[in-house]
Amino acid sequence: MKKLCSFILILSLLACSKGGDSPEPPVVGPPEPTPQTPNNRVVAHRGAWKEFGFPYNSMAAFKKAIEIGVFASECDVQLTKDKKVIVYHDETIGGKYFKDVNYSEIQNLTLANGEKLPTLESFLDELLKHKTTLLWIDIKSLTDNAGGNSWGVECAKAVAATVAQKNAASFVRAIVGRKEVLDASIAASKGTYEHGYMNIDWTPTQFTNAGYNWANFTYTKYYTNANTHNAALIQQYKNAGLKLSVYTVDDAVAMDWFIAQTDIFAITSNNPFALLQKLK
Repeated sequence: MKKLCSFILILSLLACSKGGDSPEPPVVGPPEPTPQTPNNRVVAHRGAWKEFGFPYNSMAAFKKAIEIGVFASECDVQLTKDKKVIVYHDETIGGKYFKDVNYSEIQNLTLANGEKLPTLESFLDELLKHKTTLLWIDIKSLTDNAGGNSWGVECAKAVAATVAQKNAASFVRAIVGRKEVLDASIAASKGTYEHGYMNIDWTPTQFTNAGYNWANFTYTKYYTNANTHNAALIQQYKNAGLKLSVYTVDDAVAMDWFIAQTDIFAITSNNPFALLQKLK
């Protein structure tokens, strides 16, 4: 009887041991929300600021862009010494380069409307409240004194980390002017959001050879005035399988011409409300 009990005990221990070695089920996070973007091609350049009297790149301008119903709102970003992503255009603030200041030194500075410097985190939080307008993030091309490409790469990595932490990749696009920074941003984002390259000197062949599929060019690449423009050039890039967008189209006549170019999927403007009215 004792032998039988011992045998049963051993079998029980073995069963427990096997059960303990079973792998834990994978932890599944919340599903990424899906944007319900408005059906238009308008991108508000630095928010809807000019037409409504807000500072550009301000939270107020961003909220107004969402309110008027644009497809996307663009913003510029800079990176502080302690790796905080700030929504700001210039590479200096208070006479210092962003790479040389910690966030604590500038967090209480205010814009012309009295609001504090917005962070990318705060923009993403606002974005996710509405789940409509996309956010185009311009990772700036920096001078050597501001850190050059190496600091631009760090900024791209910090942007990707912030977007991932907020689970906001579906709502974000990045536009970049330098190849080294672009490649780093694509790698850091793990392909979770699209990237537009802004090098107007690149040919369609260079884009396709590099594996890039979106060209975001200044509008003057295709248009000089009402009498001088080049729709055939748009077609060359389109025939190469590229997505095309333009910036910054503010003139009413230029707006009309680009609206007619249906191969352009997005038009960035400092006057997004006026552009929306033309598209209605």
